[in-house]
Parts: sequence; structure tokens; C-alpha cells
Amino acid sequence: MPEVACTVSNCKYWSQDNQCTAKQIIVQNDAQGGGISPNASLQSLAATPAYSSDETCCQTFKNAHQ
Repeated sequence: MPEVACTVSNCKYWSQDNQCTAKQIIVQNDAQGGGISPNASLQSLAATPAYSSDETCCQTFKNAHQ
């Protein structure tokens, strides 16, 4: 798996040097991302376009303190 950088330090998958340790990463465009459960099956998610990184969000996030 390629290295994935993440600066969200309170995520369960965050590791030193801003590395993501999740085995699967789900990223959607902002228009679709807010309404999808983080536990949704990858196969059930529709392909969604984004034109810049500003239009995306990570569905893999889980708060490490909950």
C-alpha cells in the first residue's frame, strides 16, 4: 500500500510523522461525503468527481478518543 500522509492527529489511524495506518482509505467528494456512513461497504459507494483536493473529504477518519 502506498504511504498516505494525514495531519489529523486525533484520528485512530494517525501515526508519527503524519502517516495513515488504515488498511483501507475511503475518500469522496465533499458533495457526497457528508451523507455516507463511515461503515458503508466500498462497493455500495458511487464514483464521484472532484476537481481539486479542496473538494474531497476522508471517510476513513475515526476519532481516537471515542
